[in-house]
Parts: sequence; structure tokens; C-alpha cells
Amino acid sequence: MASGGNPFAHSRDQLVAAITTLLRAGAAASTVRWDIEPGDVLVSLSGVSLAAGEPAQRELARRLLDLLMDGLRYRATANQ
Repeated sequence: MASGGNPFAHSRDQLVAAITTLLRAGAAASTVRWDIEPGDVLVSLSGVSLAAGEPAQRELARRLLDLLMDGLRYRATANQ
């Protein structure tokens, strides 16, 4: 960090690559929208973990993830 580098860049790049692979597979199967930015999914998942990252918040985390997944699927087959 003292050198000005981003110590999290490599991890972020790996997460974005994994999400990209999942989104492409989902779009090819018409189960998720084709117009989703992988970085947006990563930010959304980060938000869920910040809002409901404690074990006592599992129900909230489930609801937030269900909402995120519904958004990823919305219009999946109509926009192909």
C-alpha cells in the first residue's frame, strides 16, 4: 500500500473473471440477462455482505441474494 499499489486488485480481477464466466454461461442458457456488467454483480455482492454479513443476519442475506438473483434473471429470455 505504501508504494501506491492496490493490494486488492488481483483478488478483484479474479472475482470479476469468475463472475464473467458465470454470467456468460447463464446468458448462453437464457437463465440470466445478457446485459449485466460483472463489476456490478461484484459490487452488489459486496453490498449484501456489508449489510448482512453476520451469522444472525442470514435471513436478511438470503432475501437480498434472492432479490439480486431475480434482477439477474429479469427478462433473461426476452432480450436474447
